[in-house]
Amino acid sequence: MHRIHVIAGIFIAPLLFVATLTGFLYALAPSLEKAVYHEQMSAPVAAQGVAPLPIADQVRAAEKARPGDEADAVEVAGDAAHTTRVLFNDPSLISKSYKHAVFVDPGDGSVRGDEVQYGSSDALPFRAWLSEGHRRLWLGEPGRLYSEAAASWMGALTIGGLWLWWDRCRRKRNHSTTRRGRLMRNHAWVGVVVALGLLFLTATGLTWSSVAGANIATAREHLNWIAPKPETTISAPASPAAPAADGASPASPAWEQADRVLDTARAEGLDGKLILTPPEGEGEAWTVKEARQEWRTDMNTITVDGATGSVVDEVRWSDWPIMAKMAEWLINAHMGILFGWVNQLLLALLALGLGAMIVWGWLMWFARNRHAYRAGSLPRPVGWGRVPPMLIVLCVIYSLIAPLFGITLVIFLLGDGIYQHFRARRAHERPRARAHAD
Repeated sequence: MHRIHVIAGIFIAPLLFVATLTGFLYALAPSLEKAVYHEQMSAPVAAQGVAPLPIADQVRAAEKARPGDEADAVEVAGDAAHTTRVLFNDPSLISKSYKHAVFVDPGDGSVRGDEVQYGSSDALPFRAWLSEGHRRLWLGEPGRLYSEAAASWMGALTIGGLWLWWDRCRRKRNHSTTRRGRLMRNHAWVGVVVALGLLFLTATGLTWSSVAGANIATAREHLNWIAPKPETTISAPASPAAPAADGASPASPAWEQADRVLDTARAEGLDGKLILTPPEGEGEAWTVKEARQEWRTDMNTITVDGATGSVVDEVRWSDWPIMAKMAEWLINAHMGILFGWVNQLLLALLALGLGAMIVWGWLMWFARNRHAYRAGSLPRPVGWGRVPPMLIVLCVIYSLIAPLFGITLVIFLLGDGIYQHFRARRAHERPRARAHAD
C-alpha cells in the first residue's frame, strides 16, 4: 500500500493541487461575489421602504432591457434591500444551467444590471468562472476527467494514508529526526486532522463528476434518494390576466398572476428568496420553491393555481427522503452555502491543509534521494500474496462506482510492473557486464 500511495501521489498530486487551488478560490467566491456584484444585487429605492411594484411591471422592465426575449422565471428576494432577478433562457449559452438574469429594483422598476447566472446556487459570472475552473479546468466537458480523477483518488489516498499513519504509530516509527522524517510527521498529522473533510469532499465532489456522477445519480434514483416533485396539473386552465397598463410593453399574461401566487406562497410559510416559474401551458400551475441560500437547511415547494391563488400541491422538507436531505445538505456545504461565511472559512482552511500536504508529500519523495533536486526512489514492492483480499474487494467495488479510479489504478500497477521488470533485468545484466569487462 505504501508503494501505490507514493506512485498515486506522484501522478495524481498535480491534479489535486490544481483542484485545491481552484477550490480555495471557489470556497470564498460566495462572499466575494457579494462585493463584486453589490450594485446589481442592491435595491436602493426599495430599501427606503417604497412599496414594491407588481411583479408583472418588474418583468416588463426586464423585458425592455432584453428586447425580443420573454422572461422564463423570477427570483423574488426575501427582503426589500435586494433586487428581483428576472431570468431568461438563452440557447446560445453553455448549457441550460446558464440563464440571463436582469436585476430590477422592485421599488421603481429600474434595471440595475444584466448578468449571466449559473446553476441552482445563482452563481454570477465571477463565481461561475471559478466553478468552471474547479470542475472542468476551463476545458469544457473533457476537463471533467481531471476533477473526477482528483476526487476519486483523494478519498483513496486519504484512507490509505490513515492506514499508513496508524501502522507507523503501531510500530513506533514516527520519531525520525531527519528532514524526511519531519516532513512525514507534518504530512501525516495534517492528514489526520483534515481526513474527514477530504472524505466529505470526495463523496460530494463525485456527485458532480462525469462517469461516477452518472452512476451515483442512477443509484439515487433506483433507491428513491431524490427530492419528490409536486403535481402541476390543475383541473381547469387559468383565466386570462388583465391587459398591460397603457404605455407599457406587454408581458406574458401569466405574469399578472404572479403577485397572487407570491401571496399564497408567503401565506403557506415559504420564506426567504423564492423562485416563481409560470405555467408551461393551459391547465398547468405555477411552481414556487425556496431558493438555495446561506444558512437555509430546508427547501419547500408548492404549486399554485394562478387564477384562484389556491394551492394545487406541495412538497415540504419533511416529505424528502432522509438520504435526499443528506445529499442537499452536503452539496450545499461543498459549495460554501450551507453555513455562510463559517462554511467558506472551513473549506478554505481545508484547501490550505490539503495544499500543504501535497507540497510536503513532494518534498518527502525528493528527500528519499541523497542528491538534492532529484526525484527519489519508491518504497520496496511487496508480493501480491501479502495484499489483503478484502483490500482488493474494496478496490473493485469502489472502481464500479468511480471507474476512473479503477482505470488509473490498473495503469499505475501495470506501469509499476513494467518498471520493476526492466529494473530487475538491468540489475541482473550489470554483473555480467562487469565479468566480461574483467
